[in-house]
Amino acid sequence: MHLRLLTIVTVLLAATTPAQAQRAPQTVFTVSAGYNYSWGDYGQLNETRVTYAPLTLKWQRGEWSAKLLMPYIRITGPGVVVGDVPVGTPRPVGTEEGLGDITPSLTWTHTLNRFGTTAELSGILKLPTADEDKRLGTGLTDFTAQAGLIQPIGKAYLNGNIGRKFNGANATFPLRDVWKYTVGGGYRLFDQTSIGLLYDYRERQSTGSENLSLLTGYVSQSITPQWSVQLYASKGYSNSSPDANLGLQINRSFDLF
Repeated sequence: MHLRLLTIVTVLLAATTPAQAQRAPQTVFTVSAGYNYSWGDYGQLNETRVTYAPLTLKWQRGEWSAKLLMPYIRITGPGVVVGDVPVGTPRPVGTEEGLGDITPSLTWTHTLNRFGTTAELSGILKLPTADEDKRLGTGLTDFTAQAGLIQPIGKAYLNGNIGRKFNGANATFPLRDVWKYTVGGGYRLFDQTSIGLLYDYRERQSTGSENLSLLTGYVSQSITPQWSVQLYASKGYSNSSPDANLGLQINRSFDLF
């Protein structure tokens, strides 16, 4: 499973609907709990199965928001996936679990015109808190800078972003910096219910790996003004992507002042 991609997908599911993008200035604190299960062979004979359970804390004031994502990971497989990097060097099948890489991020969101076109600029830092010996992470710090646009069109909306991921690298993980892209759209079926599709593409991070290619469909449901839930499912189209994953995210917001 590509764990770095999951971080971006959860950001989109939680933050990029037209109603949320144009929220009136106020201070809002949101707690999100998620569960994701993925599987894929990553070009090997044996599958890798990953359980990824992130807890996310988000603070939003007007156009600025700060987020802290703290995941717990359980990986069963031949060790061909280290954190979010398919390395293609199998070992005996086993199971490892523990804290994943903690990810803080900062986002600026600004409505550009009367048509509701919204721009987003984000910086995302991956801290090497996952246990490198257990192959839960690379032990390296990464940084991603990205920019995106959201365009509401009646009950529908389109969104897309482009980002540059600056990978940490060493002799064990000779990773290179890569470009990544997301395009998608959604439709508000009812006042509290939206559905959508996202397609993610990222250049290969190392020699011998492939470009990431993943299609995700989701449904987002507001239960009350404070509670919401998202369900999503993804299909991968390369050996650097999971074959599939299923996920759930529950959000609780608090208006502070």
